[in-house]
Amino acid sequence: MQAGRTLLRTMFWRGLYYVSAFVINILIARHFQASVSGTIYYLSSIYALVLLVSSLSLESGIIYFTARGEIAINKLFNFSLVWSLFIGTVTFGAVYLFYSESYQEISAELILISSVSFIFGNLLMTYCSGFFYARQNFKMPNLIYISGTIVLIALIPYNGRSFIPAINNENYFYVYFCTFLVQGITMAIAAKMNYIKNGVELVLSKTDFKLLFRYCALAFVANLVYFLLYRIDYFFVEKFCTKEQLGNYIQVSKLGHLFFILPTILASAVLPITASGKKENIGQMLTLISRTLFFVYLLTCLVLALAGKQLFPFVFGKSFAEMYEPYLLLIPGILSLSGIFTLTAYYAGTNRIRINITGSVLAVIFILVADVVFVPVYGINAAALISSIGYIIFQVYILFKFKKEFKTTLSDFFIIKFTDVQRIKLVLKSVNKNKNEV
Repeated sequence: MQAGRTLLRTMFWRGLYYVSAFVINILIARHFQASVSGTIYYLSSIYALVLLVSSLSLESGIIYFTARGEIAINKLFNFSLVWSLFIGTVTFGAVYLFYSESYQEISAELILISSVSFIFGNLLMTYCSGFFYARQNFKMPNLIYISGTIVLIALIPYNGRSFIPAINNENYFYVYFCTFLVQGITMAIAAKMNYIKNGVELVLSKTDFKLLFRYCALAFVANLVYFLLYRIDYFFVEKFCTKEQLGNYIQVSKLGHLFFILPTILASAVLPITASGKKENIGQMLTLISRTLFFVYLLTCLVLALAGKQLFPFVFGKSFAEMYEPYLLLIPGILSLSGIFTLTAYYAGTNRIRINITGSVLAVIFILVADVVFVPVYGINAAALISSIGYIIFQVYILFKFKKEFKTTLSDFFIIKFTDVQRIKLVLKSVNKNKNEV
């Protein structure tokens, strides 16, 4: 039952953060409309790609080796700080020296500040939150995330002004991006205070370095392929569609990613559980999660399919009237991908990331080829349908591997069972009992 309690704690704290992130996304979309919000989110996607490449996926190694105790935590912490500072400095120098033009009415000054703040801040947040997650502490890092998001919600310049008069439509995004840097520094201080003790060994040894980067190399390849899987379509839509269509499509994609929040939360708990060697009938637990998510998400997707045509413009604003059809075409992909997050976390936690890489590469190859052929002609609807098919390809491969290992059937992933309700009740009862004992 310990695994179940860990999953529920993760769901609660990560869930609160994602709710706050969803609120700020809606407010920015409604206030700045499709063209401006789409441009900002597209720019953030470019930063995210740089972040992904420069991070080397060290966060995966931090969680894995901290959970297993194979590398001293103080050495991992010191290396992550030095590397974050190095990448932040390189980013500043590169943008300052080589980027002096505005992009889609965004000034070169904002691009400089936003790139450094986003990349440096997110590196610190990602690395340092790993120390908390490895210790199954989900409260502190998510409180930091939530606090920053609440500040951004409060400072939205309604009617052109926020409650701080100096912040208006023109400079709000300076605050938006600088918040990442503040959160990153706060996360590093919190990690230091809670887990990092002064010790004799402060630098990674040659053996530590090899261990860390052998693991992270595969995680890096996996994360890079995942990025392409989720966002390569943005680049085709940006090239061949209007700014308004880009804004609508990115919002559809972000809406789809909302369905991945709960699986991602669960996956973040599965990784340290499996990395530490605690399996506790992991096959049964993961199939239970998969079929429960499929059932709940199927009902949710159907409700949005019925109401979305009126609901999306109402929630996001009139400039997002083109979201409905791409959303319908993305539904099969949402259902496919959401069910395998915890399975890929299991393979990462058991040091078999190659399985995840192979499945995602097959999907990316299909998406890339199909986007080249169809997006220039059929636009955002083609991009959504192609992504759906790509996600299904990824799912089929992962399910094939999992079925082979645990001797499961397809019904274990898609058909809800009467006993599932009892099993979930047992987990909840265990959580309440644990709280009362404390």
